[in-house]
Formats: sequence, structure tokens, C-alpha cells
Amino acid sequence: MKFHEKYPQLKEKGFLAQVLTKTVFSTMSLEDQQVSMSRVEEIVHSLLKEQELKGGQFFSNQGR
Repeated sequence: MKFHEKYPQLKEKGFLAQVLTKTVFSTMSLEDQQVSMSRVEEIVHSLLKEQELKGGQFFSNQGR
């Protein structure tokens, strides 16, 4: 079983963005790197948008 089959909620862009943001922010905090949560959110959203524009079929349709 593939990872995305086991956890289908990760195909939802909002859920994935939330998980990535919290993970990156907490990891950076543990490494004593001071980056605001809003800045991490911006970076995560821009990277997800970039992947979406590349045309991959990663995300499920969300009212498009």
C-alpha cells in the first residue's frame, strides 16, 4: 500500500498545508530557528501552488 493510499486526507490541499506548516514550524523551533508561523505558511502555500501549477494530479478536485 502506498503512502497516499493509506492517508487519502493528504490529497486535500488544506489539510496537507496545515500538516506541513505545523511540522516545519515545530522542527525549526526545536532547532532554535526563529521564523514566524505566518512566514512558514507563506512558504508552504507557495510551494504547494508551484507543484499544482506544474500540472501534477496530486490534489483531489476541490470545486474546480
